[in-house]
Amino acid sequence: MENIIDREVAWRIFAFEFNRSNLYHSEGDERAPNYIITPTGVRCNRLFVVGVVTEVENIGAENNLWRARIADPTGVFTVYAGQYQPEAAIFLSELNVPAYVSVVGKARKYEPEDGSVYTSIRPEELNYADEILRDRWVLDTAERTLERIRIMEDALSSKLSGNELKDYLLKKGTNAVLADGAVRAIGHYKNLDRFLSELKNALVRAVEMVLSEIVKTGTPEKEKRQEQKASEEASNLQSGASTYVQPAGEHSTYEKINEKIEPKEVLAGIIDKLDTGKGIPYAVVVETAISAGIDADSVEASIKDLMDEGRCYEPKIGVLRKV
Repeated sequence: MENIIDREVAWRIFAFEFNRSNLYHSEGDERAPNYIITPTGVRCNRLFVVGVVTEVENIGAENNLWRARIADPTGVFTVYAGQYQPEAAIFLSELNVPAYVSVVGKARKYEPEDGSVYTSIRPEELNYADEILRDRWVLDTAERTLERIRIMEDALSSKLSGNELKDYLLKKGTNAVLADGAVRAIGHYKNLDRFLSELKNALVRAVEMVLSEIVKTGTPEKEKRQEQKASEEASNLQSGASTYVQPAGEHSTYEKINEKIEPKEVLAGIIDKLDTGKGIPYAVVVETAISAGIDADSVEASIKDLMDEGRCYEPKIGVLRKV
């Protein structure tokens, strides 16, 4: 029971934030927990993720080390499973890509000599999931992330630092762990206000993606309540996101592109319409996008972004399929 009580919280964090975290904190000796502190003040030792596995690769022929890429609507988590995670390694070795999965695991960082920090997850548990679970995770994670953003914005506007800032946050009812993380994040991350704005935009796109899927598939009464909640959350996020871009809707033609629509969303619409279930030749997608007025560089970058977000994948070289 003591071990259960002392176990670190599995935080819900989007890939957009996790992959931009480069502050590492250790408390005490080798057995003490190690934390990756994110820009919204999360002291992350463990995290809970639900997303789409878009790639699995055995990168260790002798020691059977598996690497997987798990995409949420904001980016991609990297997961490693080897001899010390045998069940997770077996799970990944037998997985058919793409697939929805849920992961609870340890936050890890790799810091090469050049000083860059790369984050990853070492899974404690891997399970199959579905689109409904992924969507609920997105909405829950967006809500909790927005709460942390508001705490960070309040902390920044206070102009306080150190113990004074920590006391200020505690008096306002902030969780002690989050208050400590917020103080450390503000002392470490540069241009934090700009990052928080970018993170808001990422939340908007994530929630809007869930809304669009709910509309496409239809919902029972319980899911409609979830939709209403998501719609309200998206509205709140949009009001605070100065550079929000409205995602693409359905189009009858690709001849003219509204300048407000991101090229990536136009590409998503093209793939969605052209893929009848067997995939589309990469060249056809590129040709259609270019004829719609998107330059070649933007086409390549947009396809890469869609693959990173788990919205399409490449079952074989030269073919794209929607997830």
